[in-house]
Amino acid sequence: MRKVRTIKALCDYLQKIDCPIGRTTISKLIKENEIPHMRISGRVIIFDLDEVDAWLGGNI
Repeated sequence: MRKVRTIKALCDYLQKIDCPIGRTTISKLIKENEIPHMRISGRVIIFDLDEVDAWLGGNI
């Protein structure tokens, strides 16, 4: 399972796969519970890149 731990790391990954989404947009998607993520604590969020890839496949 491929994981990243920060919004910046997720932004970097999305940029690398030619699907740039900004930090503000990702924060909004997290708040609206629209992007797959796991909140470990108040400020720690983990993104499973396999789940993000599947989410992108259904939302593009």
